[in-house]
Formats: sequence, C-alpha cells, structure tokens
Amino acid sequence: MEAKEIFNKLKPLIIVILLFSIVFFIRAEAANLSSLSGDFKAFYQDDNGLPYFSEMDSYYNYRLTADYLDHGYPGDTKINGTNWDLHSNYPPGRSAEYPPLIIYVTAWVYLLVNSVATVPLTAVSFWMPAVIASLCVIPAYFMVRRLTNDYGGITAGLLVALAPAYFNHSFAGFFDTDMFNILLPLLVVWMFIESIRADDLKNKAIFAVLSAIFMLIFSTAWEGWWYIFYIVVLASLVYLLVSRYLLKQDRKPRDEFSSRKEWLLNQPVLLPLAIFAILGSVLMMISMGALDFFNALLQPVGFTQLQESTRVTSYPNVYVSVAELQIPSISDVLDGVGGILAFAFGIVSVFWLFRKIKTPAPENKLNIKKKPRKRKGSRKKRREAEKVVEEDSKVVPPIIPHRPRTYLFMAVLLTVWLLTTAYAMTKGVRFIEAFSIPIAIGAGIFVGLVREYLEGQIETPSYRVIVMAILVAMVVFVPLTNDYAASSSVVPGTDDSMVNSLAWIKANTANNTVIISWWDFGHLFAAVADRPVTFDGGSQNTPRAYWVGKALLTNNESLSAGIMRMLSSSGDDGYYTLENYTQNTGKSVEILEKTLGVDKASAQTIMTSQYGLTTEQAQNVLQFTHPDDPVPVVFITSYDMIGKAGWWSYFGGWNFQNASGQNMVYSLTQANVTTQNDTLVLQGENGVVAQITSTNITAGIATSNNQVALAHRVIVVANGTTAYDQLVSNQSMFSVMIIKEGDSYYTMAMNKELEDSMFTRLFFLQGAGLTRFTPAYAQSGVIVWNVTV
Repeated sequence: MEAKEIFNKLKPLIIVILLFSIVFFIRAEAANLSSLSGDFKAFYQDDNGLPYFSEMDSYYNYRLTADYLDHGYPGDTKINGTNWDLHSNYPPGRSAEYPPLIIYVTAWVYLLVNSVATVPLTAVSFWMPAVIASLCVIPAYFMVRRLTNDYGGITAGLLVALAPAYFNHSFAGFFDTDMFNILLPLLVVWMFIESIRADDLKNKAIFAVLSAIFMLIFSTAWEGWWYIFYIVVLASLVYLLVSRYLLKQDRKPRDEFSSRKEWLLNQPVLLPLAIFAILGSVLMMISMGALDFFNALLQPVGFTQLQESTRVTSYPNVYVSVAELQIPSISDVLDGVGGILAFAFGIVSVFWLFRKIKTPAPENKLNIKKKPRKRKGSRKKRREAEKVVEEDSKVVPPIIPHRPRTYLFMAVLLTVWLLTTAYAMTKGVRFIEAFSIPIAIGAGIFVGLVREYLEGQIETPSYRVIVMAILVAMVVFVPLTNDYAASSSVVPGTDDSMVNSLAWIKANTANNTVIISWWDFGHLFAAVADRPVTFDGGSQNTPRAYWVGKALLTNNESLSAGIMRMLSSSGDDGYYTLENYTQNTGKSVEILEKTLGVDKASAQTIMTSQYGLTTEQAQNVLQFTHPDDPVPVVFITSYDMIGKAGWWSYFGGWNFQNASGQNMVYSLTQANVTTQNDTLVLQGENGVVAQITSTNITAGIATSNNQVALAHRVIVVANGTTAYDQLVSNQSMFSVMIIKEGDSYYTMAMNKELEDSMFTRLFFLQGAGLTRFTPAYAQSGVIVWNVTV
C-alpha cells in the first residue's frame, strides 16, 4: 500500500485529532489564568496550584460527585427512597435527584485515573468540561463530511465546539452539565442520519438503535433532553410528508415491492423513526420511570410559560436577576453562535440544500463515473490518467440514492431545528447554545457545498485549496479569537480569602451550624465548609430572597438576627404558617417584621392584640419564628456583595402593596489623592470628590457643570474605625463614604437607604456598635460573623 493511500485512509482520523487538539487547548488556556500576574495568580489557586472553579454550580456538581464516591448516591441521605440533600435549602433540605451523567462519568474517570496515579477529585472535575466538550468535533465533522467534504466537516467541527454560547460554559474549570449539551444531541442526530443513509437493512437498524441509546444517555445529562427527541421525530414526519406529497417520492404502493425488506429499504426514514421513537421511549421509561418520562415530554407546555417565571408574584421573583433568562438581542445571538458569517451561512445552507434535492437514481442505475479501459502505453501515463479520474470522482460526488434523501432530510431537520431553537431563544439567552448547533452544522454544509461549486469555476486544484482555506479561516476566525480571548481572561469565581474562611468554619464550628449569606456562593459554602446553607443556586427563587435581602438592608440589628434565627431553624414554615391565617402576603410580612426582632412573649402580644390572631395561631407561628432551641448561625459578608447590592436591596426592599422594588447600589473606587495648600483632595472615578483639612471635611459628587452635589451624609472610615460621621443635606438622595486603608484612599457613593444598612455596618464599619453580630474570622474581603439568635 502506497504512503499516499495510507494517508488518505488516515486523513479523517488525523483531522479529528487536530480539531480536538485546537478546541481543547483553547479551553485549557483558562487554567493558566493569563490575565493575572504571578503573585496575584496564586490567590486564585488551591494548594496544588489548580485554579478554583470559575462558577458556583461547579461546586454543587463536585459535591454530589463526592457524595456518590463516598456512599454510592448523591446527597446526604435517602428519604422515602429519594436521594436527599441536607446541605442545601436548610432546613428541610431538598431532593438530590439530578441528571446523573456528570456524576457517573466524573466518578468513573476519577477512579480510572487514580488506579494509576493520585489525582484529587477537584482536578478531575476541573478538566472534565474541556475534554468532554471538545469531543463534539467528532460527530460534527463526520456528519457534514459525509454529506459534503472535508472542508465542510472541518468548519462544522470547529464552529460547534467554538460557538461562544457553548464555549463560555464548557472551558476548563466550568464543571457543569453544559459540557454534554452539544455533544450528545449531535450524536443522536448523526446516528439517525447514518440510519437514513444506510442501504442495508441491518445497518439501518444498528444506527437507529445507536441513536436511541444516545438519546437515553442525553436524558441522563440534562432535564431539557426532550427538545432533541421532538426535533428528530418532527423532522422525520415532515420529511415523510414532503418527500411523498410535495416531491412525489416514495409513492409506490406496498404490493409493488417483492418483499417487506425491499419496501422498508425504499422507506428510508420510516424504520429509523420507528426504532428511534419506540426503543428510545422504552429505554428512557426504564431509566427514569414511565411517569417521569411522560412528565418530561409535557415540559414544552410549561416551557412556553418560562418567561412568566420572571414576572412578579406576592414575593419578589429572583429569576428577574438571572442573566440566562433575559431575552437576547440580535447581537447576543450573533455573538453566541460565532459571528455574522457563521449565522448567515447556517441560514443560507438550508435553502441551498433544498435546491440540490434531485430525484434519486434507480438502485441499479447509479450515476457513477466509470474508469476508462486500460490502454497500451507507459505505466506512468496510465497512472496519471487514473489519477485524474480518481481526483475527479472525489470532487464530484456521484448521484446515489441516499444522497438526495439525505439532502432533503438535512434540509428539513435544519429548518425544524432552527425554528424550534429560535423560538426557545425568546424565553432566554441560555437557549442560544442550542440554536448554535444547527447554525454550525448548516455553516459547515454551506462551506462544503461551496467546495463542490468551485469545481466548475476554478480549474487549478491549488487555487481551490487556497480559496477554501481562506473561506474556512474567515468563518472560524471570530469564534476562535473571541474564545481564546475569553479563556485567557478567566478569573476563578472564588479566592483564597473565601476558601480559607470556609475552611475555618469547617474546623471551628459545630456540624449543625448554618451558613447564611446572599445566594450566589451557597454551593461553594456547602462544598468547602461542609455546613448546611439556607440559600443557594438551587433555592434562590423562594421567599428567602426577600428575607435575606431584608436582613442585609434593614438598619435594625435585632430584626436582622431574628430573620436569621427563623430561616436557620425552620426555613419557610414561619411565614407560610402565618400566611395561612392572614391570606395576605403583605400583612404576614408586616407582622413578622414587627415581631422577629423582639422576644417571644412580646411577639405573641403583638400578634394577638394588634393583628387579631388567636393565641393558638400565634403560638403555631412562634414555634417556627422564635424556636426554643435555635441552631447556631454564621453570617458571611464579602466584597462581591457590594456589586450585588442592586439585587439584594431590590428584593429586601420589596413593596408588597404595589409589587415593586428599587435597586440601591454602592459605587466604590480607589481615589486619586493630591495635596493642595495643606488640603487633601480626593477624586474618585465614581465622581466623588472630597477635601480634607485638619478641621473640616467636605464631600459630594461632581456634576456635569463643574458643581458639587452635596451628600446626605459623609462618613470617613480609617483603618476600620469610624473617624467622621456627619449629616449634610436631608434633600440629597445619596451618601458618601471615604475609606482609608493604610496609605490608600477609596471613595464610595451609595443610595442613602444603604448608609445604615446591616451590610454597611457589618462590612464597611466592621460591626461597630453591634451586639448580636460578633466577628469570628476575617480575611481580605471576607468577614465571618457569629450571630446571637
């Protein structure tokens, strides 16, 4: 066998390895923390030099995987046969029933790796998304290559793997289920298309079975698996209608075929559809149970109402603050799929495929170019002639039966896929990821068809190669460079200060100590501190958003501590029990805000004398709001909560009468300091200006006409101690704080409602004057408080 022939056989494998390597190493760049300097970089790495995870859901997946390795199931215990997580939504916890594929695959890889070396679970989890997500180049390349050529396959492989909407949720350190959300749908579709292409009944059945198996695997990876199931089924049904009634294909009656096998072979989609739909359904019912399977199939009904989840209810809805549920703009979509070229090519490819559909040639009259008869002459000339014919046959694909039907099915599939996922994007930015798949496949097909078109336009092969290389480079340049820039700028979602603080909690508090803070870091707290949390990414859209926000926003220390006592000891039972009596959320909140900050006896008196509750009703509520044996609580304030103030103040200040909230914010920057005539002049990028002399301090915000707007209040904090606190103007809506740490000055503007908030008093004023919150441990940007409940 000649070297060239060997290379041609190995070429697809070589291309796939190169494609995988490219997209993997771009994802792996996130581990280098290139945007951070060497000294600062270590602040975001663990003791082994591995960066911390980049987002908080990774810690939830990590913790469930650790549970599975420790005792064989995710969660802490089993309640009535259900896996139950007592670290989240405490009390009472919540179900740990979860798409298990990420847990199983990671645990299996961990055990495999540790059979030959000692590697921590954090390291295996860190690298899993970069490996798994990069595998999607394989089905994309082979699917499009079979339909067109290598150029199309390469383009599709790179675009699906580098689509920013997917890449930004699947680089190294982003340990979440997104890693499967392109790979597995592509495997489902690829096997289904191979089943359609197959001319042998046995192969047709095998590929359809594989498609059903991958459908089963996808159902264990993501709760939204049903969308690709419906797309395949719907595309198949549309194909059957279009091919039979519009294109007048496959219209021969059953009795004109000599056997059932021949009839099935002439119904290219019918058998694959039957196997996929029936076998896939049976396998998923066995895996998840018939009831859960049918409930999942009904999810599209609820999906159409998904945007309703961001609308207001009696309690404020946290989902309005979740970026993934915001409706994307056109620019969001273009950026997410990899740029305008990828988008345009993906759309145009559908129309091009429909134009290329031809009536298939009869089975016994395949339109294949025959090699010329051997003629006398030198071996060299004969070889050159054969080479010309061989190259020509590679370029101009023969018109064979499966090609037109594959064109038609792919055109129908892409149309259904694009329309379905385009509709899904009206429900949130998160669905751009699913939309990017048909765009990438379509763009790859477009590039492949351009290669075929150039056969009749450019005679010189080397010129065609140059043109195609430029075209491929143009299409993939935007996502490739954007992804590399994104991975080069990744900063982990936490740092040594927070991790050390959580390690301190784990080592120095009782096992039943409850951690309370804003919800964003809840999964991190539970995983690293190994303590239950009241509020995290799995329980954020509950009334707890209001109550934790209120605990941060109020200036009443007793009320703040009382809220934490209620949440940590009984969870939601207190306000739900009271609301059963009042039938009014606003009234229930009013009662609790008046009673949570006082002792149990006083609270009962208020409930019965001022609000008309019976003694029995009041006592039923008080057992949850004022428990006799409250659990220990630690409260965490951290630097990140400054930027999140707009949301915790929005929820904590919720107006139940008109169902509205107000975003109140801090604007903190380092000040530029100069000295003029013994006067210290501070200027911050947030517009705050201040002048400090030995006898006077003035501060405000510079306006556009070079005037200074007076602050409501000016506070100066020097090295953790309040050095100055003066009311300036009752008419002003903002206050100013000047913070001195060592030789550095910082200026902060804030809504005046925040100046006496518990967060301001705890984090900026470091608890001065408070009696129920005492500092237990502190690191740079993090303070852990013991709460007397």
